[in-house]
Amino acid sequence: MRIKYLLFLSFFALSTLRINAQWYTKSYVHQTLTRQYMVYVPANYNASNPASMVIALHGLGDNMTNFSQQGFNLLADTANIIVVVPQAISDPLAGTAWNSGAGTSSYYPNSTVNDVGFLNSLIDTIKANYSIHNSRVFMCGFSMGGFMTQRMALQSNTKLKAIASLSGTIGSAITNYAPGRSIPVAHFHGTTDATVAFSGNSYGIDAIPLINFWITNNACNTPPDSSRFADIASDGYTIDLFKYTGSTVNNDVWFYRMNNAPHTVLKQPTNDITETTEMWRFFRRHFETTTNTPELAEEKRILAFPNPANNFINLILPETSEKMTIELYSIEGSCLYSNQISANNFHQIILNNTLFSNGLYILRVSGNTVTLSQQIIIQK
Repeated sequence: MRIKYLLFLSFFALSTLRINAQWYTKSYVHQTLTRQYMVYVPANYNASNPASMVIALHGLGDNMTNFSQQGFNLLADTANIIVVVPQAISDPLAGTAWNSGAGTSSYYPNSTVNDVGFLNSLIDTIKANYSIHNSRVFMCGFSMGGFMTQRMALQSNTKLKAIASLSGTIGSAITNYAPGRSIPVAHFHGTTDATVAFSGNSYGIDAIPLINFWITNNACNTPPDSSRFADIASDGYTIDLFKYTGSTVNNDVWFYRMNNAPHTVLKQPTNDITETTEMWRFFRRHFETTTNTPELAEEKRILAFPNPANNFINLILPETSEKMTIELYSIEGSCLYSNQISANNFHQIILNNTLFSNGLYILRVSGNTVTLSQQIIIQK
């Protein structure tokens, strides 16, 4: 009876945290325009423990409500992230669009809107209302949001620690390639993208010239450390990761070449990777200015999400070559899952079998230098 009571309390506590973590829609006036944004406050937010901030920019014709569903909030509850999804202004011809520099010689959407100024002011607004760690402010975007993220990295990056662009490069209207410093960059691009072409991009530079620019700017070493993700999903795509590094992690350039992938955001289990997970794996390397092999306490943390879990449990693991044992136990102590992995930063436990019913479980990860014991709720 006592065990059931404790299980109820654990379930109730986690459920309460999920309720308290939520999206808020807010607005303010910036240079005569009313600008809207959504902000996600994680369940574990505490002003005494400054959070990371991720600003996520939607694509052309999209909106903040739709783009808020990309999944950063699932990470936020575990990793203490304030997620901010702003809304672009509607262009008379193109729909909602950032003044990103992406366009053609005949038309550049919202070319008179000061989105650079707005995004800088939005960062300041979030910092004024929440406790944010100054060296943990990151920006990412998909498609035109990726173009806008690249523009910020080039022209106004002092508030940003690192950026990631998904299927968006540097717009053809951008002529000032002067970042003024090395800034960590991750870029994701499908080789069969028919909207923002991998090669022959109609709205800006191609994917390979983009990577080459940042390699030169950040003084990266070549050739890169390259690897291919396990081809598990039956989606017809494979993903190669090229890691270019330099004297510090602030020189990092990571290129995710998504072979045969179109203009899309990849998510597991449909695809071999989840791009939001990979972005956070990249971002958290850059919490501080450190050497090329970060040894920060935060870098040793293991993130397990979502919690409650449905189809799978994702684990972001430390960047280490040591072997780690991953186990999932029933509350009665029966080991239902066990796997030993080595030299892998990501692992996924699939829950779509009869071993896992709704209830409370214990996740254990153990290695030579890192350990985790965490309660996980499964809700199918």
